[in-house]
Amino acid sequence: MWQSTCLVMCMQSDSVSSGVISNTPAQSGERRKSHRFEMHFSAFVRALGDPWSVSETADVSATGASFVTERPFLLNTPVEYVLTFPSDLTKAAQALHVRFFGMVMRCERIPDGGGKYGIAVRNTAHRYLTQQEAMDFEAMEQRLEPRSSPPASGQPRKTG
Repeated sequence: MWQSTCLVMCMQSDSVSSGVISNTPAQSGERRKSHRFEMHFSAFVRALGDPWSVSETADVSATGASFVTERPFLLNTPVEYVLTFPSDLTKAAQALHVRFFGMVMRCERIPDGGGKYGIAVRNTAHRYLTQQEAMDFEAMEQRLEPRSSPPASGQPRKTG
């Protein structure tokens, strides 16, 4: 993602200064307030009350995430998702499992994506899973994960 920088002429009204030029970043239509990191994690995603489905993140930020899903989601649908952050990323003794709650902000069919959709979610809350809850999700992941997909890398790369 690119940002342009423009020069803006700021004229001051007092008689001493004739003008000041300052560098002011222009956002070129970008509305995100948090940096996104391209991180591909296996994730469980569902609209509240629906069954869980296995998905993968496309990127994450402090305020949300985007996913590749098999089905579309309506805008403003309340959703929840569970991410597992590997211990090499968090520097914790074991993987960190977090349940996020949020709202669907965007849903688009992925061109040439084989009927898959990209959804963007803005987080509204989160909580860390207990050890038992984490074990339940790990067992469910082994049952639901598609056999043909390679394991997620989980290696962060900053974008935007």
